[in-house]
Amino acid sequence: MDRITADGLHFTDEHGRKRIFNGMNIDDKLIGDTFRYDLNEEFFRKYVANGFNLIRLAVQWANLEPRMGEYSESYLQSIDAIFRLAERYGVYILLDMHQDLYSGFGGIGGGDGAPDWACLTDGARPKPYRFVWAEAYVFGKWVHNCFDHFWNNDPVAGKGLQDRYADLWKMLAARYGDSPALFGFDLLNEPAPGSAAKKMAARLAAGGVRQALFSRKIDRRAIFSALVGKDRKKLLDSIPGAIVRDAVSGVDAMEERFDTVYYGPFLNKIAAAIREVTPNGFLMIEQPYLCNGGVRLSVPPITVNGKREPLQCFGPHAYDMTVDTPLYKYANADRVKAFFGEMRNSQLRLEVPAVVGEWGGCSDNRDTSWFPHANELLDYFDTNFWGQLYWDYHGDDMDAPLMDMLSRSYPVAVAGRVLRYGRSPQRDRFSLRYEAETGGETVIYAHAPCEVESGGSVRTLASYPNGASLIGVTADGGENEIVLAFRKGDTSWT
Repeated sequence: MDRITADGLHFTDEHGRKRIFNGMNIDDKLIGDTFRYDLNEEFFRKYVANGFNLIRLAVQWANLEPRMGEYSESYLQSIDAIFRLAERYGVYILLDMHQDLYSGFGGIGGGDGAPDWACLTDGARPKPYRFVWAEAYVFGKWVHNCFDHFWNNDPVAGKGLQDRYADLWKMLAARYGDSPALFGFDLLNEPAPGSAAKKMAARLAAGGVRQALFSRKIDRRAIFSALVGKDRKKLLDSIPGAIVRDAVSGVDAMEERFDTVYYGPFLNKIAAAIREVTPNGFLMIEQPYLCNGGVRLSVPPITVNGKREPLQCFGPHAYDMTVDTPLYKYANADRVKAFFGEMRNSQLRLEVPAVVGEWGGCSDNRDTSWFPHANELLDYFDTNFWGQLYWDYHGDDMDAPLMDMLSRSYPVAVAGRVLRYGRSPQRDRFSLRYEAETGGETVIYAHAPCEVESGGSVRTLASYPNGASLIGVTADGGENEIVLAFRKGDTSWT
């Protein structure tokens, strides 16, 4: 497997080709001695056949270090097995330290993450959520206290929480740093600011109310009509993406303080611990939780010992505001693209490659009604040259209707400068336009049988039982275009 490095906004391989990564989040939010999914050979055969080359493998601190200073060898061995098979099948692993609401707190509240010994609640007791699991980010005093102690690096048994967390990452980096399958380290999923979140959420709510009452970008007649007709979809569609930044900008200054005072130094601390033991693997910058909704990210690039880290990337997350509710079937891609548009600005500011770390969020991977929303977002990712990691794998998705949406043609490796790529409006063609480098081979995943139109030399690198293939094209220097024309009946994008 090629070692992946960075060239400006692009991932590159050892041959200098621009690389795109696609895959899924496969998470373990359960407490146990081994990773909850059996990612065996059959899984990896199907995973590769569906065009996936990256897994965001989400683990949690509670399973890795259930007792302070004692790492679970049985759990780590189950991760070892995944890395070995991933290497055999050419799939990269992004190791994600996942958390939601800081910790699972014994199964109360819907969270996951830190072990009990790392939860300094100051006596605040966790409570079950009433409406949506994430509400405790705003109202949960036990969550606020835990995060406040974590960001302040307050001690547990004489050693700071962040220092113990850094030790955990150092152990993982030593164990997996030399694996050819290693893509990188996702240092902390969707960090939250702790007690500051309540005031930040209040400002968000106030900004939303102001836009609803006064913004000229909102059609209030449509809102009134939807309310009278009890049309939920029409009501939600009347909230356009154009108001997102207007509604959330009042939180930017508070987010900037958290990013620069707490989050940025934390990233540098964990990065330094990892780099003590391995130079390999990307260090992923995530945006904090509220930035998922369009609040501006202000964290600086990662530095180690005062020098900018060469292997760092950005992993934006975004979902429609209806996520985790029965209204998600009315998700609006215009709003989500507005969130991702602000994240594109962050990528350009940071000057790093990006792969979408989370998106999707459909609770039933067999529901196809939301595919138009999903496909609109996937097309948008293509315009940014972003790969993606869908949230999330449910255990048996490789043969589910979900693959009709996620298994898409895309350029895996481009020998030259990417100009554009994507599917046609009729969904019967895929094209890649690029400035080719003489002698380099461009690789495209074709999701279905197709005819290849190209001025270069074409060969089939791999064929899969589902009709998909990997196609290699070697072209002369200069601007080139590769077109995949799909046979009638073989276009699954709808």
